[in-house]
Amino acid sequence: MHVSLTLVVWALLGQVETSADAPNSSDEQAQQSAERVLALATQYEFYAEASRKMKLILQDKPVLTYSNPVRGDVYGDVFVWTREGRPEVVAAIFDYRTNKWIDSELHMLAGGGTVGVRDDRIFWQPDKPGTRFQPIPAAAAPAATAAKRLSQMRSMAREFSVERNHPEQGKDSLRILSQPIFRYASPALDIVDGAMFVFVEGTDPEAFLLIEATGKEKPTWQFAFARMNIVEFDG
Repeated sequence: MHVSLTLVVWALLGQVETSADAPNSSDEQAQQSAERVLALATQYEFYAEASRKMKLILQDKPVLTYSNPVRGDVYGDVFVWTREGRPEVVAAIFDYRTNKWIDSELHMLAGGGTVGVRDDRIFWQPDKPGTRFQPIPAAAAPAATAAKRLSQMRSMAREFSVERNHPEQGKDSLRILSQPIFRYASPALDIVDGAMFVFVEGTDPEAFLLIEATGKEKPTWQFAFARMNIVEFDG
């Protein structure tokens, strides 16, 4: 099995100035960056619909910490907000220390109608889902145990490839991390098992791959892609 597709999705960028003094050590610098990034993440609230009755849950810890020496002095964390256990919003929030600001990249995942709120004001209200799930061709039925399903998902993830077409750097292939950064299930949404994999530049997340076993009686595998970059991607 090899899956090929063109990614046509988008992300929202936010920016906050930071004027922190230079820390005394790299550990202190990382800690200060982590605190600044988390402070911004907790300012975001997401709801499953415009009525704002169902609030998405921010996971306690970032699912990935990354840097990007190609771009400069960067400290970043990836956060996930879930609905009934399933990831609905993913954010890469990073302290761009080279330019002394904090950036946010946000992407809506599984559902449609998500509303983003900050300081009690709606700042994000996409009119359609940010991803589209599709069946995985010729995939075997999901295994009976969580450990075996993880092995299946890792194997399927290795069949995907992502190429970025950067206007300045040209085309390059992204590396997939071998382990998922987030594992989940949602009985309420008929999701038996799911995992979020990430394609990276160095350790910087550029695209996310979601693989899910879904369905009550005879679950089947499906996948979706989300990118964290405004340039053209091919998969």
